[in-house]
Parts: sequence; structure tokens; C-alpha cells
Amino acid sequence: MRSARWRWFVAASMLLGAALCLVTRSREPDGQRLPSARQEAPRGEAPREAASRSASDEPRAPAGSAEPAEAVDGLPLVGPSPDDRHDGPAHPHPITPRHLEIQHENGLVALLNDAMSARNGARMRELVNEYRRTHPGDVSRLQEGYGIIADCLEAPGEASRAAAEGYYAQRRASTVRRFVRTICLEGG
Repeated sequence: MRSARWRWFVAASMLLGAALCLVTRSREPDGQRLPSARQEAPRGEAPREAASRSASDEPRAPAGSAEPAEAVDGLPLVGPSPDDRHDGPAHPHPITPRHLEIQHENGLVALLNDAMSARNGARMRELVNEYRRTHPGDVSRLQEGYGIIADCLEAPGEASRAAAEGYYAQRRASTVRRFVRTICLEGG
């Protein structure tokens, strides 16, 4: 029984060592470690370019077929090919205006959820108006749901309850539907 445990221990430690070796091994062909995103490259040059310029004074041509485009914040984009440049700070995918729009919308939804948790109907109304102004193409109809919840908080009654029942019956896939049920229909 003791030797079986010992074998398992040895096998597990060998597997762990092999996994650590694979994780820490560099992808660079020359065996140098890649700089982490937190390390700052020397001013004006990337680490690879500094090493290659010491061997020759000619500037190195980019490995990819074309220079990568720049994202919204000015950092270069890194392509998926192993021949693309991977030195210095860069984005693995573009941060486009659409990405920024999605981030803004998610921020508004988070603020709406905070106001809803605080049962602040007036703040929800302000945020819903901003949401409608900045994101008019609301496919999920979240703006309508948050507006109904604001109505239920500010002016509970038959009109707001009827609107909540209609939203709850029609918008079965809405992420706001459960809040409409809890706040407007169950009075929670």
C-alpha cells in the first residue's frame, strides 16, 4: 500500500515538473524570454530591435507582410501569425470604436442595476434617457424594461403594472425580465 502511494507521488511530481517546464519555456527561437507587459521597453526601441541593431546597423524589416494597424489608443495590433511582431506593448485584438461603444453600454447597464438595487427611480430615469440617447439601436429592448422598472418605482399603480405584465409576457429572453417580475409584479 505504501509503495503504491509512493509511485503516485513520484508520477504526480514528474507531471507537475513537466507542466511547469512547458509553461515557463520561451517561445522565442533564440531562447530569450519575452518581456512581460509590465516591463517597459527602452525608450525609442523595442527589445528585439535593440538586440538586432547591435549585430548590424541596418533597420530590420517587419516580419509580417505589413505593419499592423493601430488601435484607438495608439498601441499597435498584434496579428495571429508567429511572424508578426510581438515586442513591446500591443493589443492582441483591436480596440475599435464598436468595442468602446459596447464598454459604454455595459457601464450604463451596471449603473442602471445599481440604481435599481437602491430603488432610485429618478436616477434610473436619467440613465434610461442617456441610454436611449447614446444607444438608439437597442435590439434586446433593455431600455424599455428599465423604463418600466423606473415607472414601477416612481409611480406604482395599474398603468405601470399593466406595462410590466406586457413586458414580462412578450420579452421572454430579456435579462431585465426577472427584475420586472420581482419589482413590478411581486412588489419586491
